[in-house]
Amino acid sequence: MKQLTKRQFKRYCDIVYNESGIKLTEEKRELLNARIGKRTRKLGVQADKYLSMIEDDPVEMNLFLDAISTNHTFFFRESDSFKYLNQSCKNIWCAASSSGEEPYTLATYCLESGFAPSILATDISDSCLQKGRRAIYPQKCITNIPKTTLRRYFQKGMGKWENHVRVKQSIRKLVTFEKFNLLKDSPSSKIFDIIFCRNVMIYFDKPTKEAVVDKLSSVLKHGSYFIIGGAESFSGINHNLKYIEPSVYKKI
Repeated sequence: MKQLTKRQFKRYCDIVYNESGIKLTEEKRELLNARIGKRTRKLGVQADKYLSMIEDDPVEMNLFLDAISTNHTFFFRESDSFKYLNQSCKNIWCAASSSGEEPYTLATYCLESGFAPSILATDISDSCLQKGRRAIYPQKCITNIPKTTLRRYFQKGMGKWENHVRVKQSIRKLVTFEKFNLLKDSPSSKIFDIIFCRNVMIYFDKPTKEAVVDKLSSVLKHGSYFIIGGAESFSGINHNLKYIEPSVYKKI
């Protein structure tokens, strides 16, 4: 596919922002071009035609958003904040769960700490949710997992699944994967004891970030923690949370 024109790039960026809240900058032009290119080549269409396709077809819109989502994660990522997990955390929301490594890490940590929570894992990406439900990961993804934890909660793949592991049922049964658009969807009336929403709000502008924080904190129990990524901050936005330490806020 040819490089996107300035007009095309702006139109695609507007769609991404309106549908997901993700603010793409000029630095993302090559990334956007590459990811759209894979889909347009498969369909045999040009960029303008694909624009009309995603605007007219909700299924293609989902595939488009799936393609441009950044889903970089791994087991036991930024685990310092796990110290805020305790037996009072019966209901946990992992609100940007990607391909499942984070919610399964949370479940593993909780079981190792002596309690079994209910974890809601949500993401905008259908392919990531599918990977999470499958719970099979290549060997390279498990380098951060302590060996005793690995033996206890993961199965070694055999045959065609050699060099892969699968999360055991004792962990999988604690996690429910559901699709959720942080920008557009409304949470259920369920109240959560702790919320993890990490490494996604770095892609949001101030108004979107405020709307998402307000939405998620509305279903967070008073006195409970809201955990974000180490590279993120709520500095400069309006919110009803108290800063505790980097990446950790509390609803008061």
